[in-house]
Amino acid sequence: MFKIIFLIIFLGLMYVLLRNERNSIKFTFLIYFSLLSIVFIIGLNYISSTYQLSHDPIDGGFDKKFDWVYVFLYLYFIPLFILLGYKLFKFTNKFFESIWAKITMSILWLAVLAAMGVVLPFIFILMFYGFAP
Repeated sequence: MFKIIFLIIFLGLMYVLLRNERNSIKFTFLIYFSLLSIVFIIGLNYISSTYQLSHDPIDGGFDKKFDWVYVFLYLYFIPLFILLGYKLFKFTNKFFESIWAKITMSILWLAVLAAMGVVLPFIFILMFYGFAP
């Protein structure tokens, strides 16, 4: 249940992030993340029930679950980082006039995105795969 709540919060944050964008961009990203979330949760439930991961697990089940989560990690984060990079670049160009301020802020945003790229995959795997063997 926690996983579904987390994905709903994620979709809400995507809506807030995209609310000022063109409708084509907004609906493309929202439909993509919504369908991706539905397929991801159905796949997690299928793997958990097929390999009986909650009780008396069948061999190879945790490997299948990890592979599933790892693939969806990239399917979520690559478009997310493209979207965040676009929004941050747009923000930097809009609010800073000096070329040096734009360069400095762009480097800062790249560092923030790089840090997020290191930390967020660990959080994602921990949330959806857990501490399984």
